[in-house]
Amino acid sequence: MELDYVGILFRWTHILAAITAVGGTIFVRVALLPSVAVLPDNERKALHEQVRSRWIKFVMGAILFLLISGFYNFMVKERPPGVTPLYHALFGIKFLLALVVFFIASALVGRSPALARIRQNARFWLTLNMILAITVVCISGVLRALPPGSKPAKPTATQADAADSPAEFALRR
Repeated sequence: MELDYVGILFRWTHILAAITAVGGTIFVRVALLPSVAVLPDNERKALHEQVRSRWIKFVMGAILFLLISGFYNFMVKERPPGVTPLYHALFGIKFLLALVVFFIASALVGRSPALARIRQNARFWLTLNMILAITVVCISGVLRALPPGSKPAKPTATQADAADSPAEFALRR
C-alpha cells in the first residue's frame, strides 16, 4: 500500500492552520488582552497595532489554508461511504460556525471602519470566537469518530420472494 502524500500534506495543513487560529485566539483572549489592559492608553494602542500588524498575516493565512485544505479533505478524502444525515447535519453546522469564526477573526484584526464596533468590544468578540472555534474543533472530532452509515443489507430469500411478481415467484418454485 502506498502512502497518500498529498492527502497527508492537506491534513497537516488543515490541523496546523486550526492550531494557529484557535490557539492564537485563546492566547489573545486569556493572556494578551488582560495583560495589556494595565498599560497606559498610548502604550496599549501602540502594542495593539504592533500585534495586529503581525497577527493579521497569520489569521488570513490560517483562513486561506483552512478553506483550501478543508475543501480538499471534504471533496477527496473525508467523504465516508454511506454518509448519514447526522454527518451532514454536523458538517453543515461545523462549516457555518467556521465561517462565523473567520468573519469575527477578520473583523478583529482588520481596519475597516464599518467593523470598528467589533474591535471596540474585543473582549466579548474574542470570547465568542474562542467558544465557537472550540466548538468547531469538537464537532470535527465527532465527525471523525462517527461510524460509517449502514449499507443496505442484501435481501434475504423471503424478502426477494416478496418483491417478485406472482409470475416470477411461480417460475422459480
